[in-house]
Amino acid sequence: MLSDKVKTLCDEISTEKIVFERKEAKSLLEYANRKRLSGKFNDVIINIEDESISANKMVLSCFSDYFGNMFDIEMKEKRENQVEIRGFAATAMKLIVEFIYTGNIEINKENVCDLLSASNMMQIDDVKEFCFEFLEDSISIETCLTISYLADLYGSDHLEDQVKTFIEENIDDVITTENFKNLSKKELVSLSRKVKTQLSEIALYKAVVNWTKHNREERQDYFQSLFQTVDLTMISSNFVEDVVSCETLVQENFKCLKTLVDGFVGRAKKERIKAKGTRILSLGGTYIPRKVTEVFNILQEPCMTYPDLNLGRTSLCSVLLHGCVYAIGGEILKDKGKDDSTNSVSRLNLNTEELKWEAVAPMRLKRMVMGATVLGDLIFVVGESNDERSSEYYTPTTNKWTTMSPMKQGRHGNSLVACEGFLYAIGGQGDGLLFDFFDHLKSVERYQPRKDEWNDVAPMTTARTWFASVAVGGFIYATGGESKEGTTEKSVEKYDVTANKWTRVSDMNYARSYHSACVMQGKIYVVGGLGANKQAVTSIECYDPGDDEWTVVGETSEILFCHSVVAV
Repeated sequence: MLSDKVKTLCDEISTEKIVFERKEAKSLLEYANRKRLSGKFNDVIINIEDESISANKMVLSCFSDYFGNMFDIEMKEKRENQVEIRGFAATAMKLIVEFIYTGNIEINKENVCDLLSASNMMQIDDVKEFCFEFLEDSISIETCLTISYLADLYGSDHLEDQVKTFIEENIDDVITTENFKNLSKKELVSLSRKVKTQLSEIALYKAVVNWTKHNREERQDYFQSLFQTVDLTMISSNFVEDVVSCETLVQENFKCLKTLVDGFVGRAKKERIKAKGTRILSLGGTYIPRKVTEVFNILQEPCMTYPDLNLGRTSLCSVLLHGCVYAIGGEILKDKGKDDSTNSVSRLNLNTEELKWEAVAPMRLKRMVMGATVLGDLIFVVGESNDERSSEYYTPTTNKWTTMSPMKQGRHGNSLVACEGFLYAIGGQGDGLLFDFFDHLKSVERYQPRKDEWNDVAPMTTARTWFASVAVGGFIYATGGESKEGTTEKSVEKYDVTANKWTRVSDMNYARSYHSACVMQGKIYVVGGLGANKQAVTSIECYDPGDDEWTVVGETSEILFCHSVVAV
C-alpha cells in the first residue's frame, strides 16, 4: 500500500501524461524481418500474381486493420496459411510487407499509383499519406489533372486543395495539355465545378472551346450546354466582341448566339446596378477609428481593400459625391487621452487606380454627431458644434466651405437628409433654453436652398436621437435611435414629403442606436449600432419599401457603432 506521503505527492503532480517509447521497438521489428526473410516464424503466405510473400499473421495484424479483421474473424484465412490478394501489383505488396516490418518505403513515379491502391485496400494510412506527400511534390502542368483525380478517388482533401490551387493559377497552360483535351465531358464539368470559384470566366470559356475543338466532330453537340455555363457578363466587352462573337462554334449555334445576346443585356443591367452602388463601406467608429472596411457586397464580388483614414475618428459623417467618399468631422483622440471634435475633412477618390485619402478644406467649425448629406453638387452639414444651430456647405470645385442660414433649433445626435430638392434636419437633442441631455426632439426643419431659409414641418411621431435616416422613393425614413424615455428603439417611421406626414412602418428586427444607414439599389441598409442592453449589434438589415419588410442580410466582422456607412 502507498503511504499517505506518497499519495499526497502523486496528487500534486500536474503533468497529465507523457508517452514513452522503448528503444528496442525498432530493433525488434528488424529482428522479426530478418527471421521472416530466413523463413522462420512465418505462419502465412500471401499469394499475389505469380509471387508468394511469407509473413507473420500477428505482425501483419498489428499494422493493418485489413489483415487484423481477416485473421480475427471467422474467415477461411484465419484457419489457413494461404492468402490470395488481387487488385494491384505484386511489387506493391512486397513493399507494403517490407514497410510493415521495417518502417521504411521508397516511393517513386513507377510505383506510387500501385502503392496508393494497395495501402488504401490494406488500410495502411501511413503509406497512403506518404503517397499523398509524394504526389503533392509532383504537381505539374502535365500531372495536375491525374493527381486531382487520385486525390478525389482516395479522399485527400489537403492534396485536392493543393492541386486545385495549382490548376487555378496555371489554367491557361493546363487547358493545352493532352490530359485536359482527353477528359470526358463528365470529367470536364467536374473539373470546372471544382475550380470555378477562383477561375476567371475567360479561362472557363477558353477551356470549353479548346476541349470541344480537340474532337469537334464528336464534341460539338456538347458545346452549347458547356458554353451556357460561362457567365459572359463577367467578361470584358472587348473580349466578348473580339473573341467570343467571332468563334465559329458560337456563330453556328442559335442557342449560343442567344446566350451571347443575353450576356450583353446582362452586362448592361449589371452596369446599371453598379451605377447605383453595390458595396457598403464603413468608416471609423468607436473601437476602430481609422478603419475603412467593406461590410456588404450586393453582387458578392471579392472584397476590396481600402486604405485606413488618415485621421482616425468616431461619431463622423460620410457621403459619396462624384465618385469620391468624404469623411467629415467627428471625434478624435487627442494627446493625454482627451477627446475633441474636429473640423477636418478627408476625401478618397474611387476613380483613381491608387486609392489614398487626402485632406481637403476643413469645415469652418468643429463638428461631431452632426448630420451631413449631398444635394446637387454640394455637401451640407448641420448641428453639433459650439453653435449647434449652425449650418454650412462644401463646394468641391472651389474646395471651399460656406456658411448658410442657421437652423431654428440647435441639434446634436441629429440627422440630415436631402429629398426632392430640399434638406431636412431631423430629431436629435436640443440646445439653448431647451438644452438638456434628456431633451430628445421630434421636430423636423426643412431648408429651401433658393431662399436660404429653414421652416418647420411635421414632427416625427417619436422623439429620437443617435438614430439614422435616409431618403428613398420620395420618402424619408427614420430608423431606431434612443427615445425620450431612454429606451433603444427598433421602430421605424417614414415621412411623406408631399403630404407632410409621418407614419409608422415595420420595425427593424433589432433595436439599435449609434448605428448608420445608407440606400443601395432602392433599398435601405442599416449597419451595426448598440442594442437595448447597450451591447453591440453586429447584424446588417435590409428594408424593401415595396414589401415593408426588414431582412437580416449579413453580419459585420467588427463591432461597429458611432461609425458611418456609405454605398459605393
